[in-house]
Amino acid sequence: MKKKRRGVSLGTIFMLALTAVVVALCVLFLSIIAGEGLYEKTEELIRTLSQEGMFTPEGTPDPQDEAEGAAWAAAFSFIEEEQTPVPTAPPPTPTPVPEPVTVHLAAAGAIYAPKAVRESAQEGEGFDFGRTFEGLGAVLSEADLAIATLETTTAGREKGFGNYNTAPEILDGLRGSGIDLLSLGTERALDKGYEGLELTVSELTARGLAYAGVELEGYSGRATMMRVQGVQIAVLAYSYGLSGDSEEKTKEDSRGVLAKMSTKRMIDDITRARVEGANLVVVLPHWGTKNKLETADTVRYTARTLAEAGADVILGTHPNVPQGTEILTVTRSDGLTYRTAVCYSLGNLLTDARTRENTAGMIAHVIVTYDPLTRRTTLDTLYCTPVYIARQKEDGETVYRVVDAESQEALSLLTQSEQEKAGEAAEMIRSIAGEEGQG
Repeated sequence: MKKKRRGVSLGTIFMLALTAVVVALCVLFLSIIAGEGLYEKTEELIRTLSQEGMFTPEGTPDPQDEAEGAAWAAAFSFIEEEQTPVPTAPPPTPTPVPEPVTVHLAAAGAIYAPKAVRESAQEGEGFDFGRTFEGLGAVLSEADLAIATLETTTAGREKGFGNYNTAPEILDGLRGSGIDLLSLGTERALDKGYEGLELTVSELTARGLAYAGVELEGYSGRATMMRVQGVQIAVLAYSYGLSGDSEEKTKEDSRGVLAKMSTKRMIDDITRARVEGANLVVVLPHWGTKNKLETADTVRYTARTLAEAGADVILGTHPNVPQGTEILTVTRSDGLTYRTAVCYSLGNLLTDARTRENTAGMIAHVIVTYDPLTRRTTLDTLYCTPVYIARQKEDGETVYRVVDAESQEALSLLTQSEQEKAGEAAEMIRSIAGEEGQG
């Protein structure tokens, strides 16, 4: 009788299965560490073991032995189960790099609206200065921040009109031309007393116009902050003093509302503006000597001192005639080199004076770039637009018009004789400020 062939014992199978489970668990542990799937590693292990004959020994379990077959199936059933993949962390989102920002500043000269100018804008009981400034086109409105100096109060009839107090409707005309901020830091700030200044500030605020150079509660040295395209711009304005030296003026200034020029004060204010987060510092000094085309050495020295202290742009008024422009290269307290744009006098934006020098003014354009990574502002370009203040008869009435002296569209609003004078004004400004922008 042929002897029945025995299969592998149940104990052997159990030991082999246990060994396989231990090996598989080790593979699982290593797979988790390596970030690879369990199923693929286990399958590879079983394939290797099978090729080496570990699970196909002589005497494969007898299919008739149900108990041994069931044990074999149970030992390796986990291989068929779908394994949950090990989660992996998503890649980090890259931090966006802030791009440099370019800002366009525009600054016009002094605005003076005595009786002749005021009456030319009168319509019944009211006033409309829209026609006065329409010849400027988009010269100011295209800038990101447009500035001018208001050398008059706008207290209106309540305080009585005069050479240095005019109708508040002039502010509508200025706002319509693109002006965003007006310097009140002039010798005329208190010509109608504290109440007149308070009324002026109220009229500005009602129209959404910012101002600098005065503080109704007393000057604190804090700059007017303007946020333009994410760039923090500090504007500081100063006057050499008040007109006259009377006891009445001293009394009106007892609150110290006007920012008066002093080297120490200006340096301290610039430093404070930087500490309070200013990326760009603009200084508007009301300085110099009236009707002088030459810039005094003391003014040039002060400009350099302000530039070294941290002023990026210096835009002067008060002489009422245009003076030169310059780019100063200075070294500041941090040891780095900076460039400061300076216009010693912008001349007039509006006046009733008719001399060649008084009717020719300039609008200075300063292009700067602020880099958020380095937190530095660099000067790109300084250039000027010549303006002319025309006076002519229209329908039997005297009309004042401020025009871009090089715009054919604006010049078409003028008579032939006024067009010729506008051409002379443009030549004058070009000879003073240069034909092209300074980079």
